[in-house]
Amino acid sequence: MKCIVLAGGRGDRLWPLSRKNYPKQFIKLQKTHSMFQETIARNLPFCDEFVVVTNKEYEFIIENQLSVFQGLTESCIFEELGRKTTAAIILACLQFPMSETVLVVPTDQLIEGEEYKEAVLRAKELSKDGYLVTFGMKIEEPEERFGYIRFCEEDVLQFTEKPDRAEALEYQKSGEYLVNSGTFMFNVGNMLQELKKYSPELEKACRSAYKARKHIKSHVLYTEGILRTIPAAAIEKSVFEHTKRAKVVHCNFRWKDIGSLEDLKATELETAEVSKQVAYHCENTEIINQCSRSTVVANELKDILVVNTPDAVYIGKKGKSDELKSIIKESPQIEEFVKNGRIMYRAWGSYELVVDEATYRVKKIIIYPGKTIYAHSHKYRSEHWSVVSGTAKIELDGTCGSFGMNDVIDVGRNMVHQVSNIGIVPLIIIEVSVGENVSEEDMVSIDSKDLTETDLGYQLEPYVKLQPSYKDYLWGGTKLKEIYSKNCDYDIIAESWELSAHTDGQSTVMSGRHKGMLFAEYLEKVGRESLGWKCQSLPRFPILIKFIDASASLSVQVHPDDEYALEVEDEYGKNEMWYIVDAEKEAYIYCGFVKEVTREEAAARIEDNTITEILNKISVKKGEVYFIPAGTVHAIGGGLLVCEVQQSSSCTYRLYDYNRKDRFGNYRELHIEKALDVIDYKQYMPQKFEAGTERWETYESRLLCSCKYFECVKYTIEGSMEIPLIEDSFLSLICINGSGSVEINELDYPPMSFYGGESIFLPKSDKICRIEGVCEILITRV
Repeated sequence: MKCIVLAGGRGDRLWPLSRKNYPKQFIKLQKTHSMFQETIARNLPFCDEFVVVTNKEYEFIIENQLSVFQGLTESCIFEELGRKTTAAIILACLQFPMSETVLVVPTDQLIEGEEYKEAVLRAKELSKDGYLVTFGMKIEEPEERFGYIRFCEEDVLQFTEKPDRAEALEYQKSGEYLVNSGTFMFNVGNMLQELKKYSPELEKACRSAYKARKHIKSHVLYTEGILRTIPAAAIEKSVFEHTKRAKVVHCNFRWKDIGSLEDLKATELETAEVSKQVAYHCENTEIINQCSRSTVVANELKDILVVNTPDAVYIGKKGKSDELKSIIKESPQIEEFVKNGRIMYRAWGSYELVVDEATYRVKKIIIYPGKTIYAHSHKYRSEHWSVVSGTAKIELDGTCGSFGMNDVIDVGRNMVHQVSNIGIVPLIIIEVSVGENVSEEDMVSIDSKDLTETDLGYQLEPYVKLQPSYKDYLWGGTKLKEIYSKNCDYDIIAESWELSAHTDGQSTVMSGRHKGMLFAEYLEKVGRESLGWKCQSLPRFPILIKFIDASASLSVQVHPDDEYALEVEDEYGKNEMWYIVDAEKEAYIYCGFVKEVTREEAAARIEDNTITEILNKISVKKGEVYFIPAGTVHAIGGGLLVCEVQQSSSCTYRLYDYNRKDRFGNYRELHIEKALDVIDYKQYMPQKFEAGTERWETYESRLLCSCKYFECVKYTIEGSMEIPLIEDSFLSLICINGSGSVEINELDYPPMSFYGGESIFLPKSDKICRIEGVCEILITRV
C-alpha cells in the first residue's frame, strides 16, 4: 500500500511558533520530532512507499526530516500553488497503477492508540471491496472548523462542511454524525472512476496537468501555470459528497487536530526550563517559552496565552488565537517575522541565526553526511569557522584539507571556499561573519562539479539488490506471483520493472546503506562514473529490464526510434529484446508486416480492425529470443512469460487493442497518428537470434543479443563461474531460474544471494565477479 502524505499547509495558525517558511507540521511539537515525522512513523507498518505532496518551498525541510528514517522509499510532489485536496490527491494517484491501494493522511494531527491499526486494517478490507473509505471520529467538542459525516453503521449518508457551532452541537446530540478526520483510503482505479463520473472537468484537468508535470530527480514539480488550470476543490466536494461508494470507519483511537495555539496543550512541546517562566497570581494562564535565553514573567493575568520565541512574542486571550490570520493580514509591518524564523533549510542542511546584526552575524551551520556547500565567495565580508563536531573536507582557493572538532578556519574576502561533510554524522560549524554586508545577498557562486559519494571518499558497494515496480495492465496474469513469488497486493501483475530508473516506474534499492532509495536517486548518489565510461555522455540511465506476464494478448503497438522520440516525447526511442522464459502451447507473437504496405492501407486496417491479418504471426517456444527494432509493429500473444531488455523508454503507440475495456468500462487510449508516423512499412523478416552455446565444465553461455544499445548473455550455471567486470559499463544480473550467490574477488564484502525473479545491479569495476549456484541468469551491459 502507498501513502499520500498531505504536507502543504502554511504557517499562520501557530504563529509565532510556525512561520510561512516553517509551518506547523514541521515544528518539533512532539519533544524531539514533528507531527510530519510522527505521521510517517505511524504508517510505516502499513505502507511500502510514501509520496509527500507539499509546497516547493519546503523541499529542504522535508529532506531533512525524512533523513532520520532508514530504508524509507519516498518521493515528493511539489506544488508552486495550492489547489486544495482534490488536485493534491489525484495528481499523486495518477503515478500509481489502477490496482494500487492508497492511504491519504494529513500531517497536522496527533494520533495515539492501538486502535489506529484496527481502523487501517478495516479500511483496507473495505477498499478492497471497491469502497472509498473515510476515517470518522467521535465528536468530543462541536467545532466550526471541521467537516462532519452523517452515517448509518459504515454507510456514509451525507458530508457537511464546517457548520456553525449551534448546528455542530445538534450533530453531537443526535449521535448520527462523526467528525471527518481528513484521512482516506481507496483503490486508485475506483477513486479516478468516481472523480470522472461526478467531476469530469476536474478529472480531465488533473490528467492534462499530469502530462505536463516536470521531473526533478525522483520528485515531480507542478508549476503555478499548470496548477491554475485545475479548479481548486476539496476531495469531499468533488467526490465524497456524490459517490455511492463511500464508507466510514468508526475510529476509537485518540485523535487531536492541531489547528490553534490552544491545541498545543495536547502535544509534547518542550518549553524552556520551569525556572525561566513565572505565572504570578495568574488564573487559567499558559506560558509557552521557546527561548532558552530569556525569562517570561506574567503577573495577575486571567485567561491569557503567552507564546515567546527568540524573535517574536504573542500575547492573547485564550480561545482567540484563531484571529491570528486576520492580525497577520492586517499587519504588514510584521511580515518579515511571519515569513521567516531563525532556522533556514538548504539542500546541504540547515543553519540557525544565533546573532543577526547589521555588520556581523553568528550562525550554527549543520551539513548532512555526503552533502556539500558548493564553491562561492563573498565580496563584503570575511568568515571565521569553528568545527564543533563531524569531519569536513574544506577547499580554500584551490587548497584542500580535512578538518575536525576544535579546528578553526579563516575565510577572507573574495576567497573561494567549499565545504563537504565526509563523515557519517552531521557536521556542525559555528560561523562568525564580519563586514559591511553579512546578508545572503553577498554570495558569488562559482561553477563547480557536483560531488558524488565516491568523490567524497565513501566506499562504493559492489552490488545492490533491486525491488521492482509493478504494473497491472488488463492483460496481466498471476505467473509472476506463482513462479517468482513476487510480493504484490495486485490481483494480477502484468509487468515487473526489475531494472529501471525511468520516471514511470523506478526500481527500489533493497540492500546496503541506500536501502529504500529509488534507483535514479541511488545512481545520483553514487555518481555517473559508476555506470562506466560508455554511459558518461548519456543524459539518462540507458536500459530497462522487465518481466512480462501476458495472460491475454498485448495491444498491437509500435515504438519510435531515437530521433522521433527525442523530438516529440523528450525521451529515448525503444528497441527491445524478448527472451521467452515460458510459453504455453500454441503461444505466438506478432512481429512486422508479411508484405510491404502503405500508410493508407495500414490506417484502413486499423480502422476496420484487421491489422493483425497483415502481420507475421510467429509460434514461439521457451528459450527463444527475438529482437524488435524501433518502427516494427508487434504484439505479444497470450500465454507467454517474457524477460524484456529494452532502451529506457515508455514510448509506446497503440494501434489496436481488440476493442477491450478495462474493469471500469473504459477503452484504453490509442495513438494512431503517432504510430503511423513511425511505422516501418516494409516487409519484415522476424529477427530470431540464433547464437550458439559455449560450454565449460560448470556453466554454459549463450549470447542472446548484441546491438548498439546493449548486450545480453544467458548463463546456465551448475557450480561456479567467474566474469571479469569492466570499466566500460555497469552490469545487470537477472535470475530467471534457480538460485545462487554473487561476490567480488579481492573485496572484503559479503556475498549476495539471489533467487528466481530477482535483480542485482553491479556498478562498473575492474574486479572479478564470482557467481555460484544452480541457476539460469541473464547478464546485461551496455
